[in-house]
Amino acid sequence: MNASQPVIFYRLRRFYLYLGIAGTSLFSLVGIGSTLAAFYNLDGSFRYPVFSALLFGGFFLLCTLLGIWCILAWSRERLEISGIRLVKRDVFHITEILFEEVTHLQWYSLTGAIVVEAPGKRFKFHIDNFQRAEQIEITERLRREIDLDLQEGWEKYQKFNAAIFETTEQPPRPESVVFMILLLIFACVFGYAWWVGRGVHFLLIGLINFLIALWWLLDFRKKRQHATTINLSEQRAGVDP
Repeated sequence: MNASQPVIFYRLRRFYLYLGIAGTSLFSLVGIGSTLAAFYNLDGSFRYPVFSALLFGGFFLLCTLLGIWCILAWSRERLEISGIRLVKRDVFHITEILFEEVTHLQWYSLTGAIVVEAPGKRFKFHIDNFQRAEQIEITERLRREIDLDLQEGWEKYQKFNAAIFETTEQPPRPESVVFMILLLIFACVFGYAWWVGRGVHFLLIGLINFLIALWWLLDFRKKRQHATTINLSEQRAGVDP
């Protein structure tokens, strides 16, 4: 172990911030609108207006709180690695483990989870929560700083997460594409609801969904262009004498 190594902080990907903002905005607006519509029974379709309002309000309040939690997680959660210790900072809790105290490190291949254990201490984090370059750096530092005999599941982890160790940009994951498609569908549905006169709040919700989907597309295009530039540079370097 090298105690002189600088302390490096790794924070969650910005995806969680954007997801939290989108979820909080979307569910709060829909919740307010549906709760008021049910309570005042504007079209007479609710047999029990008060109960329906409480039901809508409770459900969308829970969804809104989940969005707020994503924002808090992005702003507060950190993984800290120095030459002598690991520190996992959660929203309301901090766990510190010295490298010399580690008794077991488990690499989970399917979920990408990493569990570090010491006497009376234990924490888990997911490698997918960080940027690609940070994933490589975190993995390399854990392999270097912790005794290999204490590590379990590395071979399967390396096999199932081989994309982590590739330097070129990878195509978006299927779940990311599905998420973007759902945002566009929601944008169309809420836009149509506004068009037929359901209320201006549906237009606002639709615009939020559309802007998030647009940001995702532009970000993906920028990464593809960057990856293409890198590939061309490597090819030219390979043919140059």
